[in-house]
Amino acid sequence: MELVDGVEVVENLPLVYLRGVKALVLSDLHLGFEEEAANQGMFIPRIQLRRSLEVLRRGLEVTDAGWVIFAGDVKHCFSRLLRSEREELSKLFEFLARQGVRVTVVRGNHDNYLPIVAKKYNVEIVKELIAGDILIIHGHFIPNEEYKGKIKTVIIGHEHPSLRLRDKIGYIVKLPAFLVAPYPKLQAKLVVLPAIGQYQTGTSVTLDPSTYLSPILRKEVPLDKIKPYVLAEDFGVLEFPELGLLEDLLAETIL
Repeated sequence: MELVDGVEVVENLPLVYLRGVKALVLSDLHLGFEEEAANQGMFIPRIQLRRSLEVLRRGLEVTDAGWVIFAGDVKHCFSRLLRSEREELSKLFEFLARQGVRVTVVRGNHDNYLPIVAKKYNVEIVKELIAGDILIIHGHFIPNEEYKGKIKTVIIGHEHPSLRLRDKIGYIVKLPAFLVAPYPKLQAKLVVLPAIGQYQTGTSVTLDPSTYLSPILRKEVPLDKIKPYVLAEDFGVLEFPELGLLEDLLAETIL
């Protein structure tokens, strides 16, 4: 499914393929989350790395991508490099090295200390990236207005968007989603990626700007024009109407 011109969802995976530059883009792996949770007394299965490798393996199998771009938050811990982060980042970059692909990390707000591991594997780390006519940033800051008229699409992560829907009897389901919206200030389209991390269920999509993490979504785009594309593993990618038309179905964020 094509979200915008040249940006395609691959099967029912939480990543996109950039046709013009033959690249896969994914975001918010949050490797090391399980160790950080354990340090706070919550013991959960270690599944983040396995999930990330499964998604990447399948994405590379079904496309001709020669470039993998991480749109930020590859690791989780802010304040240091955890032992599990070092181990899992090494396994991730070793896997990609064996595939013979170029690897670029667009640095997210969680990616402190990432260069300690990345430099061993010649992984490129940047603040923002232009790939053809597409700007890729993590999404925790507003891009410079100098890009106006020079790009067609902005791709971000950071938000971990999901759609919470309720039916007539009050049943609520929450599913990860891609978001597509006009970005008037840059005369472009905005694409928001769902998180790869299984524990990062993220922000429920609403019409209230105060519920969003990214300043781009809070301040820069018309929320009623956001179009969700929901990832439902049993059914594939489901295209929904714009949020302005979904208001009666959106579950309250406090639920």
